[in-house]
Amino acid sequence: MSNKQKHIQRSLILFLFISLQFPVSGQAGKYIREFINDTAFRHAGISMCFRDAYTGEEIASYNEHMALGSASLMKLVTTAAALDILGPEFRFSTRIGYAGSFNAADSSLKGYLVIKGGADPTILSEYFPDHQNNIIETWAEELYDEGIRNVSGSVVSDALIFDHHTAPGGWNWSDLGNYYGAGAHGVCIFDNMYRIHFRSGPEGTKPELVSTEPEIEGLIIENRLMSFGKKDNAYVYLEPFGNHAVIRGEIPVNRNDFILKASIPDPPLLTSALLQKALTERGVSFGKRPTSLRLSPSVAAEYRSSPKTVCFTSYSPVLAEIIKVTNTESMNVYAEQILKYLGALYTKQESASTESGLEAVRKHLETWPFHSKGLYMSDGSGLSRSNALSAHFITSLLYTMRSKSSYGHYFYNSLPEAGKTGTLQNYFRDDVFVDNLRAKSGTAGGMRNYAGYFKTSEGRDIAFAVLVNNFDCTSSEVTGKVESLLKSMFEAV
Repeated sequence: MSNKQKHIQRSLILFLFISLQFPVSGQAGKYIREFINDTAFRHAGISMCFRDAYTGEEIASYNEHMALGSASLMKLVTTAAALDILGPEFRFSTRIGYAGSFNAADSSLKGYLVIKGGADPTILSEYFPDHQNNIIETWAEELYDEGIRNVSGSVVSDALIFDHHTAPGGWNWSDLGNYYGAGAHGVCIFDNMYRIHFRSGPEGTKPELVSTEPEIEGLIIENRLMSFGKKDNAYVYLEPFGNHAVIRGEIPVNRNDFILKASIPDPPLLTSALLQKALTERGVSFGKRPTSLRLSPSVAAEYRSSPKTVCFTSYSPVLAEIIKVTNTESMNVYAEQILKYLGALYTKQESASTESGLEAVRKHLETWPFHSKGLYMSDGSGLSRSNALSAHFITSLLYTMRSKSSYGHYFYNSLPEAGKTGTLQNYFRDDVFVDNLRAKSGTAGGMRNYAGYFKTSEGRDIAFAVLVNNFDCTSSEVTGKVESLLKSMFEAV
């Protein structure tokens, strides 16, 4: 057989293989074939599916059952299940009070002031600036109004609704100290994130660490940064509950105020410290330093046996608003908070784990009108590299939420708008997408995924998923190719 004949044979085999991947021919199949045959995807894994958002009919697909790394598309699973289980009006709560014996005659409390965490992720969140933006002062006023002036103990955070394993299995060590690697806690504050301010100089010089916001007492920051180039290539290395952070990498040159965002190592302890400071400023005296039940086993034992009084309860915004931030801004910490809370609800016990949250989601998915094959879920946010899902699975979920769920419109409205909001603000800006496409992105090293809804030129609502892993080009180039594909599919389906 000549080389020409071998080439023709290989081409025919490839054509037949590709043809078998598509349930339809015509323009839709043509555009999908052009996409997957792009040389940038020679080594890539691709899974895609397009289905009618109201009938569930599969219109076009390729490798739709292949499970690929999900990145943040996993948030769609977490938030959909949470809406279904908790409802859009659900609010997280935090109770403030005291444990021990209060003597009104001399205004003394033999015991502890308590922050009883209920997993609210929004306390002093930058995404909800108008919601209880003075909550520490409010808590302090409520406790002060009880008449308490002398406390034998301190302010203590009870964050035991969750276990102490804040980072799910599979999270990279290099992620944990950075803002996007902030884990789930029973008591949260500032989105579990703090800012580190630097002043950088010429290339090759060491930037000056100016301040942190907020200040975290006892935190040691080892600065190994260099000033170089124009990009942020700096990482904070710090384990959960640790007190020695190391910052490596480069930040842009000649910046008067360059900010790195990092994960607060112990949010419950920081919250205790802030409340005790606010009460001290009002004249309340304490016998001990602020703490948490995790840090002080002896306090935990005393706390469990003491009478408890609730003085005030604060509430988060409604779940629909929290989920909108989770999906639009791709907030890992919110997704993990939600997942673990579902675990607490499912087990009806304290110290809920990531595993109990995953089990709660799996059990709930069993009640839905499609199977969950093609889903491999290790956390709530998608940060773990162990996560994977298929285009068939995620479009089935999208279809179910759009057509079957009582809360489908809340889910739909939680997704970023093309060219306008969140992670899609700078993408899909062509006029054909504006007001016609809402989608969640999933981006990590070697992953560029999109899933959501679009309306065709004829007004047909489509649920879609395009997952691309291990491509041979830049992430922004993959997005451009996905944009071209979807623009063509607007007319083809």
